[in-house]
Amino acid sequence: MKKFTTRDIIVCALMSAVMCVCSMFTIPTGLISVTLSVFGVLISAVILGRKRAVIATAVFILLGAVGLPVFSGMRGGLGMLAGPTGGFIWSYIPMAFIVGLASDKAVGGFRLPIVIAACFAGAALCDALGAVQYKFVMGTGFGAAFGACFAPFILLDCAKGLVAAALGVKIRKILRL
Repeated sequence: MKKFTTRDIIVCALMSAVMCVCSMFTIPTGLISVTLSVFGVLISAVILGRKRAVIATAVFILLGAVGLPVFSGMRGGLGMLAGPTGGFIWSYIPMAFIVGLASDKAVGGFRLPIVIAACFAGAALCDALGAVQYKFVMGTGFGAAFGACFAPFILLDCAKGLVAAALGVKIRKILRL
């Protein structure tokens, strides 16, 4: 197993910062906002691969958990993670793992379609887990949660995945990660 280097720590910190910046771009649409957070996690996973992406994402979530305003709408705290939209945030870790794993596996010849498919799967996972937590916190049925959390966002999140895959593959090659 490869040893974690200073360069690894730096790129993880930088990508955590990218996630923080992406979260600032929010369009309020009610309880659930449109944000670039998903894009930040997806591009981080494509660039960093599974191990570094999970670390960078965990750092991002921990920063928000301790109260720094890094989540959508410049909010933070444990209430965000336990609230109706917390499922989206929690999903970032498995999303980073899945997309990062696909990115790692596709490195030989770096097959863009594999990374795009993984980004789509990650986006779907994010919206699905967001709907699950929303259902339990808000006390709605699965249909209402799906209608509030998955259906309105999946196409936009897949578009974010397409852009993240295309840019991330190029950046990863440049950085030789």
